[in-house]
Amino acid sequence: MPLVAIALPVLRSGFLRTELVVQESKAPVVSAAASTAADVNAQAPQGNDGYVGREVCRECHAENYDLHGMHGHAHTFALASDEKVAAKFAGRDFDYGEPYGRYEYEQDEDGLSVRLSGGGEDSFPLQYALGSGHHAITLLSLAKDAEKGTVAYEHRGSWFRDRDRLGRTPGQPLSVPESESERFGMKHVDNVMQKCIYCHTTTGTVADQKIVGLTANVNCEKCHGPGAEHVRQARAMKEPPPFSVGSAKWDSESEIQLCGDCHRLPEAITLKELREYPDKLARFQPVGLLRSQCFIESEGALRCTTCHNPHRTISDVSESEHIANCIECHQPEKSSHVSCPVSTTEGCVKCHMPKYDFESLGTGFHDHWIRVHSED
Repeated sequence: MPLVAIALPVLRSGFLRTELVVQESKAPVVSAAASTAADVNAQAPQGNDGYVGREVCRECHAENYDLHGMHGHAHTFALASDEKVAAKFAGRDFDYGEPYGRYEYEQDEDGLSVRLSGGGEDSFPLQYALGSGHHAITLLSLAKDAEKGTVAYEHRGSWFRDRDRLGRTPGQPLSVPESESERFGMKHVDNVMQKCIYCHTTTGTVADQKIVGLTANVNCEKCHGPGAEHVRQARAMKEPPPFSVGSAKWDSESEIQLCGDCHRLPEAITLKELREYPDKLARFQPVGLLRSQCFIESEGALRCTTCHNPHRTISDVSESEHIANCIECHQPEKSSHVSCPVSTTEGCVKCHMPKYDFESLGTGFHDHWIRVHSED
């Protein structure tokens, strides 16, 4: 029988920890087992609500499969005890300041944990790592709660790639902790808790302090949907009908809704922020794009994939490739186009989509509200 990696809850020190165990599958599995248990790259077997796993997609889409493997989407979820994750925290400390204190991290046979300096021997288990590491990694733990059943604690400290540093987790208000657990993490419940997992996995739902139906990372079927029927048709005919994002019904609105589901849409932003548009909104690309004159006047021609190959990591795309996309719609020899009075051949991204570096968020966020910026 084939082997698959599955996530199992194990009770340790009063917390349910998740450990990956490789075992024989009782269902037909078409995807390969994870190379190591800690990779959390378990793929879904056929018959699991129509999900087939990215290895099956590889049969016909080898190039996209290889590109996706280097993309941040392929590395959005792991166990905190994963060697590569734990190495970023274990043996280090981080002073958050009041009202929390200094965090000290350690890795042992029970996994990665954190304690407060001078706070005794009690440690807080850190279970999951969210984020590809291209910008940052934030840790999450699930715990039992008398009222909600299960709650999530988003750890106060995150690892940031720039300068290989630990810092405050973005988006967390400085508030007095209401419990000992909240000294270690911001408490999330219900939809917010589920959304944390939803946006960093292909499938997975929080229930009873564990993640049920986990397929880690943002893989093919997160965006394309369950592929079983498409695979059946592709194996049965030379030219199967277009699937999901390749269909004739797929338009810019559908695409922005899909990407914005996790990369944020205006409805997820406060009215005050939408009015004032602080620099930090550069982190939520669809919000900026939707208010760009380029998008509004394109009549649906401009969309996320105009500039972004969703399978290809953005760091592999050259500036000249991005500029070529801009010039496509801003050619000076065409009277219907608006050409740039400064330069028609260079500087588009630097001038109209400047990059912001934030101490609290990491580096390299380009503002997707494409516009003429003031001199200051």
